[in-house]
Amino acid sequence: MDDKFKNLSFRDFVTVDYTMTGDEFLAYRAQKRRRGHFDTFGESMDPRDFTDKKEEVEEVDEVMTQSQRIKKSQQMKRMSKRIQIAKKRALKKAPTQDVLMKRAQKQAKNQLIKKWTKGSKSDLSMGRRAEIEKRLKKSKTKIDRTAKRMLPDLRRQDRDRRANANKNSSQKK
Repeated sequence: MDDKFKNLSFRDFVTVDYTMTGDEFLAYRAQKRRRGHFDTFGESMDPRDFTDKKEEVEEVDEVMTQSQRIKKSQQMKRMSKRIQIAKKRALKKAPTQDVLMKRAQKQAKNQLIKKWTKGSKSDLSMGRRAEIEKRLKKSKTKIDRTAKRMLPDLRRQDRDRRANANKNSSQKK
């Protein structure tokens, strides 16, 4: 295709020194941007950032109070767009054993909740949710056992999903 008919974007007009001779921080950020590590706000968009940081995803040791739940809800609403982008990227890659195990545990917990409540957790009151969280904590061995049984199915489903996604993307082109 001829270069004069190419659609130009804003990046085509920005000149950045990637040799690190000028302002080192600007060059560092430009390199990160060029490699696709930043979103539009200049923050890291690596999917691992959402699982490794303690402030964003923390293990629940105790039952959350209502004010903590509200605060966590507001935090997750603020981060929802970033999380969606990170999920899209992560879904294109094959999951590790740890990721598969977490997914299996989540499904096992949801199965138990459905069994206990005859519905979903979102329909319950705050007090009932806290009660169920305590009960889930006690039945950790049952959750782990169920999750372990689910692993082969999850692995197969993920493999099929990625294969179908590749087929669909190649058919669109």
